[in-house]
Amino acid sequence: MWSLCSTVGLGVRGIVGVRNYIPSVKVFRDSSKVRKEAQNVRVVNKRGLDILFDPSLNKGTAFSMAERERLGITGLVPPVEFSIEQQVDRLINQIRNETSNERRFAFLAALQDRNETLFYKVLLSHIEELAPIIYTPTVGEACMRFGNIFRRPRGMYINIQQKDNIATVLHNWAEDDVRIIVVTDGSRILGLGDLGVNGMGIPIGKLSLYIAGAGLEPRHTLPVMLDVGTDNK
Repeated sequence: MWSLCSTVGLGVRGIVGVRNYIPSVKVFRDSSKVRKEAQNVRVVNKRGLDILFDPSLNKGTAFSMAERERLGITGLVPPVEFSIEQQVDRLINQIRNETSNERRFAFLAALQDRNETLFYKVLLSHIEELAPIIYTPTVGEACMRFGNIFRRPRGMYINIQQKDNIATVLHNWAEDDVRIIVVTDGSRILGLGDLGVNGMGIPIGKLSLYIAGAGLEPRHTLPVMLDVGTDNK
């Protein structure tokens, strides 16, 4: 999804986003050329491990050797370059070897948390097989055990005590250019009853399908949980 280039020492440090999953690397001499040659541009002050630890930027072993050098990640990933297609072939076999759809859901959630490029590539390549896992019907069972699957925050949680301060809470979201929001209050999740904050799996899964099906950029989306409490004991 993103071709990464570092222009440190050339007036700007940036990441140039294009729509191909693994396009060629370009180094731009100035920011005006960045705007001219790339339709979508993200400028960030990140290098090295900060790139690898950001799931929206990380491509793992799919980084080219030129990208690794320019981004300061040479030596931080194994010294071999695998194409995105090779990674997808390996991953789909791992997913199929899982013993249940709930475990496949957890596997894909972990992948999304570390490498969004690969997550959406494998989803797009096997959409008929994986859509029922990241959303209905599997997402219902996953929400029942969402607390056990949860590894890192994704989306925003707004509770009833913050009802007079929602704008300030939303300001904590890292991305300014949010274009689509999916909201849940955790009630009536697929006929399973009120699941409280465990219902966050619904907006996450729905937005994943929107991104894959409509070509949205993940950074333009925001899952939101309105936590107004639950009557469950």
